[in-house]
Amino acid sequence: MNERPLLSIIIPVYNVSNYLEECVKSILNQKKVFAYEIILVDDGSTDGSGSLCDSYEGAGVKVLHQTNKGLSAARNVGFRHAKGEYVWFLDSDDWLVEDAFDQLAEYMNKENEVIFFESRKSINAMLNRTPLVLKQILKEQVAKEGLLKTMIRLNYPLGCAWNRIIRHELIEKNKLTFEEGIYCEDIEWNVKLLRAQPKLALCPHVVHVYRQHPKSITKNYQGIAEDFKNVVLRCIKECQPDREPELASFLAFQYASLLEFVPYLEPAEGAKVEAEGWIMDFASDKKARCCQNLIRVIGFKRATRILYIYLNSKRGR
Repeated sequence: MNERPLLSIIIPVYNVSNYLEECVKSILNQKKVFAYEIILVDDGSTDGSGSLCDSYEGAGVKVLHQTNKGLSAARNVGFRHAKGEYVWFLDSDDWLVEDAFDQLAEYMNKENEVIFFESRKSINAMLNRTPLVLKQILKEQVAKEGLLKTMIRLNYPLGCAWNRIIRHELIEKNKLTFEEGIYCEDIEWNVKLLRAQPKLALCPHVVHVYRQHPKSITKNYQGIAEDFKNVVLRCIKECQPDREPELASFLAFQYASLLEFVPYLEPAEGAKVEAEGWIMDFASDKKARCCQNLIRVIGFKRATRILYIYLNSKRGR
């Protein structure tokens, strides 16, 4: 009888033939401190990535192929095949540091439902020294019930899916699937995750490297803006700040990030964003508070224009 893996690593794959080998080998080269499985989901690649996936199929590596349906659909189908006690949604152009499994092993126990860890960002092959938030939180000896609030205040990137591992049972019980066919799928997924009130653990070590490269940055800003707006406003309308203060703070940060995209929207849609500005009263992080103050001083339209210009300058446009 095969041993149940402790960890399932789900990797959606779409046209990443230049990066997939580094990603997969960074897992296979880990010291085997626990049983794991890799699930590669080829999402209709056209650059040979699908064949590359097949070359890894074997003991501990499953390969699934589907017509192109997008990142969310690939993650969802990967989860349906996952057998691990914990699940990690890893991007196919990222990689693990050499001792990643050693660092994670001690946190994977029945008490911990979500284990957050630190990541570095690689921009055009140069490692970016991202602030290590979790170590600071642990130094402050924050009580478990205050971890989430502190993570939001210190700008830990809670809006993504790749910087934590999650108990399989928690995902299944709370139906934490990803909405398919949209950009910004991670935001609503994280809202559902926060509402589940999981038992958290913080691994204050760098475990993973997030790669940013030209192909990973979409140019369809108008499409992003529309989906981003729909997701964030829908979540804000459903939020009950008195009962969900941490969620309100999380959404205040997402709202602040949305402001940069408002100039891509039609004026009537921008007005809908402005109408939900009350969520900024629950901001706890520096970015959201700065955006709120900027709006108070110069008004919504001018503030969003300045943020838009700033966003484009960061992208070098």
